[in-house]
Amino acid sequence: RHAAEAALARDREQGWQLARHPNRLRAQTIDSFCNRLAAQLPVLSGFGAPPAATEDARPLYREAARATLAQIENAERSEQVAALVAHLDNNWQRATDLLADLLAHREQWLGPLVTHRQERDEARGVLEAALERAVTETLAAARDAFPHGRLAEATALGAFAGANLRAQGKDSPLLALADLAAEQPGTAASDRRAWQGIAELLLTGQGTWRKSVTKTQGFPTAKDAPPGEGETFEARKRAMSELLSELPEAAPELAERLTVVRALPMPRYSEAQWALLDALIEVLPLAAAQLDLVFQSQGAIDFTGIALAARDALGEPEAPTDLALALDQRLTHLLVDEFQDTSNLQMDILLRLTGGWSPGDGRTLFLVGDPMQSIYRFRDAEVGLFLHARRFGVGPVPLEALELRENFRSEPAVVEALNSAFPAIFPEAEDVGSGAVPYTPAVAGRERERDEAVHAHPVLYPREQRGASEAAEAGALEAEAARVTELVGEALAEDKDGSVAVLARARPHLDRILAHLHAAGIHYQAVEIEPLAHRPVIQDLLALTRALAHPADRPAWLAVLRAPWCGLALADLHALFGADGRALAPELLADDTRLAALSGDGRARLERVRETLLSAARERARGGLRRRVERTWRA
Repeated sequence: RHAAEAALARDREQGWQLARHPNRLRAQTIDSFCNRLAAQLPVLSGFGAPPAATEDARPLYREAARATLAQIENAERSEQVAALVAHLDNNWQRATDLLADLLAHREQWLGPLVTHRQERDEARGVLEAALERAVTETLAAARDAFPHGRLAEATALGAFAGANLRAQGKDSPLLALADLAAEQPGTAASDRRAWQGIAELLLTGQGTWRKSVTKTQGFPTAKDAPPGEGETFEARKRAMSELLSELPEAAPELAERLTVVRALPMPRYSEAQWALLDALIEVLPLAAAQLDLVFQSQGAIDFTGIALAARDALGEPEAPTDLALALDQRLTHLLVDEFQDTSNLQMDILLRLTGGWSPGDGRTLFLVGDPMQSIYRFRDAEVGLFLHARRFGVGPVPLEALELRENFRSEPAVVEALNSAFPAIFPEAEDVGSGAVPYTPAVAGRERERDEAVHAHPVLYPREQRGASEAAEAGALEAEAARVTELVGEALAEDKDGSVAVLARARPHLDRILAHLHAAGIHYQAVEIEPLAHRPVIQDLLALTRALAHPADRPAWLAVLRAPWCGLALADLHALFGADGRALAPELLADDTRLAALSGDGRARLERVRETLLSAARERARGGLRRRVERTWRA
């Protein structure tokens, strides 16, 4: 509040009237800002004449991927490209898809790969060290999730089970525990196999807690035990059952962490794996170069390309360009909103913009965000950057953290319900490396209008019940849709001028709800719920367009004659088309002898549209396709 009041006082002092004229502030998206930076130095950024930014660059990625794979004909690159394709069993389509996907995220790997190519001898050590670090951190997280004393108990029981399985001649991850004796596993990468044995001991193949153990898991009954050891075997089995009954409640996060442990790879690459990675280190920068050529030829670029060009235009923090030096003089106050969704590349640009700043020089950096709301991980957003900046600042700029807790939007009852539920859903502790963010309780800033504002109306889905039928699941979905419609109706009856929002995890989940709302006469507005391409009228229009564009497109002509304006039966379609697989559809429609083979109903139906379609086919060389499609559709 103190800072806000100071800003308002400064506004009055200078006569800026920013509240009345907010356009005096330069406010723009990060993509627009990067575009402006890159365009100011077209040579240094490699931008040249500003290309058009494209929202959907997937066709361009695929074109670049195909051009990269075509380098198999290039003697200099053929060996590396061939290695990648061979790894995918010579599936060129799969190779193209994977390369295109990597190009869409090239900001995540392009810089490190270029570095590793220059330091080839050190690359393997660097990558294996990162792999080992990931393994040890995962094992440490699993160890920390165990309640006190229970890891030693699980290890001893696992060693017992492993020894029994070895005696039976069976192979199992539990065998690694048999070699530990009384020692519990550590968190070094070499302990990976033992931890995977603990995961096998406690979890089912689906990653859920075991309910019981049998001889298959290394716990035979007393009658299967060696002479004199029946009582020991029974005691171990009882201890295992007690452990399985208590751990789910005592360690709610343990099952999830052990599931991750199960999937951990070896902390070292095999020679075959390294040969593939070595080929990737060569091929991926080549693919990025091919993408630049595609962008140039198409006069287009994606937002990642804009950001990379902006970063290049600023130079390195130790070697800034003229643009960076000019901005250093002009840029005095910088505010970044939604900072929790900043990517590594955007953070790199921010570091270069503030590289010459120093505390007390009059320049200010203001970062606004809520790490609990980070949603753009798929665009390389890294909430760990927010946590790191809050703790350590941004480059040379120290930051003062202000935590705003007052919620002015929601009912106090809503705030209380969230404060009750979310601490158990969010991680307990903050972790920069994994981006773990604990829940921060809010304080209600509005007056209380109702005692309760959050109600649960559970509908139990039978899909996880053994033997549940599709009909039972469909019934549950119908019950849910009916209940939602009932609640919407009640809310609208209570407030006739109000509106109701229905939120779902994914758009397809709304299908039945919309049908029920429609049946109840409740008007709704839904954006992109039912794709146009799925509507029958659009499918008929597409079939007509394809038929008029190409007389040899027989499936399109069949669809046109099957559509509601004609509606030929399958038997009539076969009589018309089945005898001759080579004749063009307009030729068959013009042949009166073909019509004689149709049923009476079929002839009547076809006569209704025949002249319209033949006229459109005759005019194929005249006028544009759009006009012919519209004229035929209307006719």
